[in-house]
Amino acid sequence: MRTRFRRRAAIEPRIGHLKSDFRLGRNFLRGVQGDALNLLLAATAANLSLWLRRASACLHAILARLAFLLGLRPLPARPLAQTGF
Repeated sequence: MRTRFRRRAAIEPRIGHLKSDFRLGRNFLRGVQGDALNLLLAATAANLSLWLRRASACLHAILARLAFLLGLRPLPARPLAQTGF
């Protein structure tokens, strides 16, 4: 019983972000298929946004190291904990 509550507590913030950030609060599509399609599109947009944010941070780190190795500019003093990697 306790594990079910923990799982629910982990999922509810994600649903809240989907509702506020990816227009999941109201469904403009009709029927059960419209509900499923709306949820699928919102979840896809959220995952794509997360992937792009991580890819951008990784690309920034690669380019900063490359510029440092080429002597173009010093490597910025940014700990790895802030980048998410």
